[in-house]
Amino acid sequence: MIKKRKSLGIGFKDELSNITVQSSHFKKQKDVDWKDALLPNYEPFVEGPKNSWRVAILFCLSVIVFFTIFLKLFHLQVAKGSDNRNLAEGNRIQIKKIYAPRGVIYDRNDKILAANSPGFRLIEGEKIRHISRDDAIKMEVNGDPRFVNLEIDSLRDYPFKEITSHLLGYVGEITSDELKKSQFSDYNSGDRIGRGGVEEEYEKDLRGTDGGEVIEVDSSGKKVRTLRTVDPIPGESLHLTIDGDLQKITFEKLTNEITKSGSCCGAAIVQELATGGILTLVSIPGFNPDEISLYLGAPHSPMLNRAIAGLYPPGSVFKIASSLAGLSSGKITPETNFEDTGVINLGPFTFANWYFTQHGKTEGMVNMVKALQRSNDIYFYRLGQTVGEDALGQSAKKLGLGQGSNIDIPGEVSGIIPDNDWKVKNMGEVWYPGDTLHMSIGQGFVTVTPLEISTMISTIAVGQEFAPHINSKKNVSGKKLDFKKEDLVVIRQGLAEVPKNGGTAWPFFTFPITSAGKTGTAEFGDPKGRTHAWYAAYAPADDPKISATVLIEAGGEGSTNASPVVKEIFRWFFSPDKNDLIKDGYFEATAAAKTLGE
Repeated sequence: MIKKRKSLGIGFKDELSNITVQSSHFKKQKDVDWKDALLPNYEPFVEGPKNSWRVAILFCLSVIVFFTIFLKLFHLQVAKGSDNRNLAEGNRIQIKKIYAPRGVIYDRNDKILAANSPGFRLIEGEKIRHISRDDAIKMEVNGDPRFVNLEIDSLRDYPFKEITSHLLGYVGEITSDELKKSQFSDYNSGDRIGRGGVEEEYEKDLRGTDGGEVIEVDSSGKKVRTLRTVDPIPGESLHLTIDGDLQKITFEKLTNEITKSGSCCGAAIVQELATGGILTLVSIPGFNPDEISLYLGAPHSPMLNRAIAGLYPPGSVFKIASSLAGLSSGKITPETNFEDTGVINLGPFTFANWYFTQHGKTEGMVNMVKALQRSNDIYFYRLGQTVGEDALGQSAKKLGLGQGSNIDIPGEVSGIIPDNDWKVKNMGEVWYPGDTLHMSIGQGFVTVTPLEISTMISTIAVGQEFAPHINSKKNVSGKKLDFKKEDLVVIRQGLAEVPKNGGTAWPFFTFPITSAGKTGTAEFGDPKGRTHAWYAAYAPADDPKISATVLIEAGGEGSTNASPVVKEIFRWFFSPDKNDLIKDGYFEATAAAKTLGE
């Protein structure tokens, strides 16, 4: 049976409209629109009149802003992209220069005279300062922000300090004026160059080639890692003709004599006669190469290299040149005798012999050998009158006086061998006969350097002239002298008598090593009457190996004050066992040496 579906009757929606609901859920509100029920406070949007110009302005502004941003991005990333990339890379990647150490300087026995110690270069803006490794470590430990500005460098070290100061020189920072010179075209601000001595003369050899490293750093500038390193090439090492031990002996013995004599200054040179090589070159006072500023303008001019640049009257050492002038002229022979009268008169002027002045005695008839042995002034006055000033000057110049030697360190000056033209030009006066007498005994206007005297005595010893030099690799050949061999033999005979009994070099009378030399006591117009002390000699007398020349400024007599230094030099050099001398305290560390060096 089929059930009939119950009819709902009138449509449901129609029915709803007729229902009055008494509850709060459904209640017909005729005065409220349905829209308000669903959207409270709803008000339909009523489109007003269109403002197209506002839209246009907003659109244009938007376009301009975005286009400006686009241009800026294009400029930074495309046009300047490479530069900005490099800047960014530069903040991350840095290049540090590694400065090449200078070449090491050795003496003839491979003893180090100048070396290098670890150091750094601190760059603070335009200011550059060199600091030691210890100072750099302290900066790192203390977190000093300047630590990131350090560049690897080295500091010059001189083990002998004042003892070799004038010989080696020192290194100093290059100046802005020097950087403008073509010879320093490959140098930079903060670089150091040699000044004086071997350091300056051989700057090109001693200076190496700088290296560098490329490093990566973090944002604080600290090193993260090394990307690449190019090692520096050290400078060329030099071997000198210098004997370091003998240099020290000479310095200390000369210092002692300077102190004893009440002097301030002096110089000494020792040469190897077979080659002309310099074994020692000392100038006192010296200086500490590490503290140069303390010596600039200091008393007694410690920066002056007296051995090659000090000018002094030679006194009686010049009588060697006078003797050769007499023999070369043919007017004087070895047997020529002049009577020592104690004093000779020349117009209103008197010229006395030193022996007569000191002891009131004369020495009778004197020939050339005796004149050299006793340093007799009367003999050489008469010789000078006989040959004249031109012959004296020519002989002196042939022996290297007044000529310079071209030694291979800078700063050498030449002495003065005067004549009439020189006097007229420099003094405004003509040459007088008394000038010749003064010249014959190494006084008056004659001046020399200690190196010139060293060259003269060395030349006499071997009969050849060797250019004095310091670099052991320098090839030097002997130059034949323009003097007769027989004349040189006579001079050597006279010089060999000087250190013997009766000669003027009395400290040598009992010395076991034979030698030959000439003392000199030179007046220089000192108000206190002081004199320069000279002694130039060579040894052994019959087979010369070395020469030694010593000068002590205002130091008294050559015999008493200068010759003892030469004796100690010979003692050391010819000692068969130098180690025994060291054990016996031969090296004397004196407070005076340090005082004079300052």
